[in-house]
Amino acid sequence: MSKWIEIEVFVFPQDAYMAKSYLESEGIEVFLQDEVSSRVLNINGGVKLMVPEDRIHQAIELLEKGGFKR
Repeated sequence: MSKWIEIEVFVFPQDAYMAKSYLESEGIEVFLQDEVSSRVLNINGGVKLMVPEDRIHQAIELLEKGGFKR
């Protein structure tokens, strides 16, 4: 079982959902951490986009290509 690694943090949940959908459309599993606390509690930590450790490089490359990476 792969370890989940944070590869990006989004201030706005909708941006995290768009990046998640983009990566999933490319076959990469994605987990959004702190999405509920960010939306409901308005906590400024952001929504963390997590991917399996063995897919980090591919996911980062795709996020950069898609314009999601800072």
